[in-house]
Amino acid sequence: MSSIGKVLVSLLCTLSFSFFSFSQIGETASARLEKFMEENSKITYTPLESEATQQILKDRVYCISLKTTNIYDDPATDLDEFIVIDNGQHVTSCKKMKDNTEMTEFLTHIREDFVLNDETAPLFENLLDVLYPVESWKPDKREFLQKNGKWYFLRDAYFRTKQGFEISVDQQGKVTAICYKMKWDSPDAY
Repeated sequence: MSSIGKVLVSLLCTLSFSFFSFSQIGETASARLEKFMEENSKITYTPLESEATQQILKDRVYCISLKTTNIYDDPATDLDEFIVIDNGQHVTSCKKMKDNTEMTEFLTHIREDFVLNDETAPLFENLLDVLYPVESWKPDKREFLQKNGKWYFLRDAYFRTKQGFEISVDQQGKVTAICYKMKWDSPDAY
């Protein structure tokens, strides 16, 4: 079993234990409920390998799919997917951004020899497309540019306000900070 599988099984066991500990469900009921979930759900782990993930990240990227069927006697299938980065010891979720977010942990996944410049910026945008894809129902507002010593990878726009990743780099182009901004702080930023 992969390290992601072990983490998920451990997490599910912990959650199951916590849930069943606090409720007065006996072992036989717990076994029946777990059997029901095993029969009606399936988890798959798909490696997301691309030129961008291989050249920019030092860690592996996976899409985890949780498929559930026959819930409430409904034969339809529900599918939940999420993207994670596995460094071999810890799995990090690529969460959906809902507010300004400093992404210091994401920096730990970037290769030490990666340099962000005019040549590699399209590759970095491809990486963001893998890790933080733009919803298919949204208009495509993606673009990138460098201004005032920072890189901006725009992903969305609301009411003339642009949103996206603000990337700081040092003189050599090494990424030193990443932040997702819901709204640019100043009109000069973009």
